[in-house]
Amino acid sequence: MRNHLLNTWDILDPYYHKIRKFASIETDDKISVFRVHLIKYKGPTQILSDGNIILKGDLLIKIHLHNIKIIKLLQTITSSKQKTLLLYQMVKKALPKLAKYVNEHELRNKIKGICGVTMLNKLVGRLGFEIKPIPSLSYRILKYFSQLPIHYISTGLVAKRYEKRRVSYLFMSKNELLKLI
Repeated sequence: MRNHLLNTWDILDPYYHKIRKFASIETDDKISVFRVHLIKYKGPTQILSDGNIILKGDLLIKIHLHNIKIIKLLQTITSSKQKTLLLYQMVKKALPKLAKYVNEHELRNKIKGICGVTMLNKLVGRLGFEIKPIPSLSYRILKYFSQLPIHYISTGLVAKRYEKRRVSYLFMSKNELLKLI
């Protein structure tokens, strides 16, 4: 069943990519890690540790893991610790490319930072991200259930272990990101 879902997802993914108008961010070894697009932030005010303040209406680059590519790369690895470490390394390698993308964006002077929504809360602080709670219960539930299929396809595990995970915002100010170039 998982392989069927993975193959279907792999076929449909390029269409999704095109509809959402994503830009891909790859590592130097051409691994597509992030897909990004420009958004106007709609959440509550966020005060980041470096003093930057994200307000409703601010321009941010929203990051999405390129899940299908990452899952396919990691599918032969059985150890969840090894998968986590490899994912961490891929993201770490892609962050300087993301910084370059933001620095070269035509709206770079208006972009305040990057954001994402994730259930992968381990090790993100070491990458420079700040984890912030999502106060909207309805948005948290929506994101939780939208990420369940991804979790099932990548791990084969159903909700029992997954229930312990929380959906959170990830933020990094543009200043912090640009230090990675």
